Amino acid sequence: MRYGLRIVRRLLGGVTMLAVALGTVGYVVYAANGIMDETEARDRRRQNDKIIVATATALSERLMAVSDAAPVEPDAGEAPAAVTDSQASPTDAPVQVPTEPEVDTSPEPVMVAQVTDTETPTASPTLTPTLTPTETPTDLPSETPTEVPTDTETPTPTKTPTASSTPPSPTVTPIPTNTARVTPTLIPTNTPRPSPTPLPTDTPLPTATATASPTLTPSLTPTPSLTPTPSATLTPTYVIEGTYAIPFETPVVEIPPRVPLMEDSDQIINFLLLGSDTTSSALGQTDVIIVVSVNKEAGSAAMWHLPRDLFVYIPNHTMDRINRAFALGQMNDYPGGGFGLMKETFLYNFGIELDHYARVDFSDYMEIVGRLGGLEVSVDCGIRDWRLIDPELDPTVEENWEIYTLPIGRQTLTPYMALWYVRSRKTTSDLDRGRRQMDALRAMWYQAREQGLFTQVTQLWPEAMEIVETDMTLTDVLSFVPLAASLDMSSIARYSGVRGVHYIPFLTPDDGRDVSLPDREQLIPMIEDFLTPPTENRAGRQAITIDVVDSSAYGIGFDLVAADRLAWEGYSARPMGMQQGVRRELTVIYDYTGQTKGSALEDLMRVLRVGETQIVFEPDPNRVVDYRVEIGTGYNSCVYGNAEDEIQAGPPIEEAATEAAEE
Repeated sequence: MRYGLRIVRRLLGGVTMLAVALGTVGYVVYAANGIMDETEARDRRRQNDKIIVATATALSERLMAVSDAAPVEPDAGEAPAAVTDSQASPTDAPVQVPTEPEVDTSPEPVMVAQVTDTETPTASPTLTPTLTPTETPTDLPSETPTEVPTDTETPTPTKTPTASSTPPSPTVTPIPTNTARVTPTLIPTNTPRPSPTPLPTDTPLPTATATASPTLTPSLTPTPSLTPTPSATLTPTYVIEGTYAIPFETPVVEIPPRVPLMEDSDQIINFLLLGSDTTSSALGQTDVIIVVSVNKEAGSAAMWHLPRDLFVYIPNHTMDRINRAFALGQMNDYPGGGFGLMKETFLYNFGIELDHYARVDFSDYMEIVGRLGGLEVSVDCGIRDWRLIDPELDPTVEENWEIYTLPIGRQTLTPYMALWYVRSRKTTSDLDRGRRQMDALRAMWYQAREQGLFTQVTQLWPEAMEIVETDMTLTDVLSFVPLAASLDMSSIARYSGVRGVHYIPFLTPDDGRDVSLPDREQLIPMIEDFLTPPTENRAGRQAITIDVVDSSAYGIGFDLVAADRLAWEGYSARPMGMQQGVRRELTVIYDYTGQTKGSALEDLMRVLRVGETQIVFEPDPNRVVDYRVEIGTGYNSCVYGNAEDEIQAGPPIEEAATEAAEE
């Protein structure tokens, strides 16, 4: 009994072990089959994706080629055109192709596009994937067999037109692309492999074998739409293209067109006079920019001061302040150096062709004034600004500065004060400073003429070349000596322009620089007048005789100041010195002409700021002069106001430290 139970127990244990072993083997087999199935399905999907993408790309290119021949625009929102019953065949037997989702069990699907000769899709076309067919459907009615061109290996898609209404099958060349996958329309079949889609006809098509090309040709990625899309990045165009280099940086304001040449006469010679803002040979910026136009034929000259912050186009650079042009030309090796770039800048923005230039720095200017024995200048606007107590003191120490007022009158300035006079800007504007700079230039010319220096040019030329930087030769200078020696002061005109009229205030949008933009509508007529010989009106003023007398009893040369002021307007006024025994508070004008029309009286009243109550009419047919002006103590012909509160900011210590560092 015990032996029997032992045998039964062993049998049950063996059966249990056998069941466990069989279960383990079965599970392993089941798991392995699942993994293999999943791997096979993944590989099949990957292969399908490659074929679908490549075929969709080729069909898109074929459809684009077809659309070029006969484009038809579908309605907005309408799906791509499919083959209709009427287009498929002249018979009434349509063939319906059901659409099913993608079947992963299909080993190698191939796509076939359905197109017609009469309708070309312009949006994303519906593509029918088709693999290498192995069977021919037999369940469709047929009448007349229709041959379809066999897909063969070819490097580029081609289209073979047929006379039949049945559209040709496009030749497909797989091309690698990044085009988004197009959802295929599968043809149902009862066979393990998919059948080819029969074309819309009453006769089943013969079997076609499509062989994929082993060589893949890269191409541009076609977009679903056949409409070309413009590039989003636009390259700016400039009016200076083809003439100068394109700016490396986009200008903060639009580059204006080039100004036509204003003059082309050989009798007009234009000089550019530059003053550097340094006391050494360093480049620096040109704080003084004055153009002197000499008309040899008319025997006249004109000066035009340009604001240093004038914002213009600097060729091969960009829109920038004009006082940077000379240094840019020097540093960038522009043809002709700094003057070469200045010439192009003036030619482009103002239509002025410069012939010569001369450039000095602070030290050069003071040396010239020293050799002239000081600068004798007529101050018609008092100036109040900071100055060094002694020019030899350290300008970076605050205690070495004082507030100084230069009153109106005839002044003889030392070299340091002459530099102070043309540089002061705390209580005046840049345009007023330019007016004083032109006053100083005329005074230097007048003193050189009075001292007979023009007759010593040959002896003085070597010394001048050590002080002044210029492109002129001694021969060039000698050709102007006769005119410079005989030129009348009333034949020299002065042009400055007006801020808000000729020069528009502007803050640059990139860094907020306070600059001025030239208003061409106002500025160009002024430039034309500047380059033109004296007008008939101005030339007529030289024939008017005026005596100017100082009746202020101050003895500071009011007659000289008023005569110089009238000379800028074209009048040949003669300073007569002080009038003994008479002291007037207001200026009085005696009119001996007796003219009511064409009289210069109103112009004299404007320049000298005289009212109607200060006019005395004494017509005299035997007169020696036309007008007599007696200057009183209240004389003030200054045309610019002061802003003395600005000097309270303190002496220019930081500016002096910056200049010292640049040296």
